[in-house]
Parts: sequence; structure tokens; C-alpha cells
Amino acid sequence: MNNPYEDLEYLSENLPDEGESVIISRRRGQLVCEPFMDSQTGSETTVGVINREFYGRLVATNAKLRHFWSRPLILSLLLIYAVSIGMQQFIHLGWSDWVLYLAAATVILVSVGSLVRFRQRIYFRSIVCPLLQQLMSDHQIDKYSLIAYLSTQRQLGPLYMAMTRWT
Repeated sequence: MNNPYEDLEYLSENLPDEGESVIISRRRGQLVCEPFMDSQTGSETTVGVINREFYGRLVATNAKLRHFWSRPLILSLLLIYAVSIGMQQFIHLGWSDWVLYLAAATVILVSVGSLVRFRQRIYFRSIVCPLLQQLMSDHQIDKYSLIAYLSTQRQLGPLYMAMTRWT
């Protein structure tokens, strides 16, 4: 906690210009000055207020959600190859039975996809949700404004999909 003189000095440094408004709030014991936009003069949503630190955390979370696909996808391709060789060697199927190879590949890919989605859901609900809730409360952004922002950012697709499933 700062003493009152330091708080007044901080406030004097952040005095608004004529016609501007600021909101002064206390977060974690520190005074925070933020610009205030009227709904008539500014945008009606808080989508543009996401700062670098918040955006960086969103990008890091998105990268972790994407990382869940890398190893299982490679392993599933190797498994499809091994199952194909096994079907040819042990069951004595030829390439004329390509429908069976396609069916085996589909079963493997669907099961791996389901496993990855399950792991992503557990990770999102146990780690990402509490982090996002804390960041949204710190930056005073509601869940739907964050979803609107994520929908405009193409590179944050996995996080956007997880957020829409969360709501």
C-alpha cells in the first residue's frame, strides 16, 4: 500500500485532458487510472482494451492448446502405418481391400481426436479457466467481450473454440 501522498502524486501525473475522463480504481492495493469512454463517444464494447500482457497470456494459452495435437497426430500416423502392415502380413489382406484400411485409419484418427479433445477440455477447465477468470476480472472484461475479441483473431482459433464450448 502506498501512503496518501504517493497516491496523490500518482493521480496528479494521470490527470485527464479537457473533455477526457478517467476511472480510478484500486487493484491489489495499487491505484490504477484507466481511460473512460462514454458509449456515445467511444466504442460500446471493451474489446479494444486488451493490453499486451493479457494478449501475451492468450497467445501462450492458445499455443498450449495447440500443442496437444502434435504428438498424438504423429503417433496416430505411425499406428495407421503399423496397422496397415499388420493387416497385410497377418490377415493376408491385399490392396484390393482398401476399404478395410480406410476404416481402420478412420477409427484410429477419430479415437485420437477424441482423446486430444478430452485432454484439452481437462486442461482448459482446470488451468485455463481460473487464469482467464482472474485476468478478465483484473482487466474488467466480461466473458462475451473476450469471445468477441477472440473471434476477430484468426491465430487464436483453438482458444476461441474452447471459450465457446465453455459458455
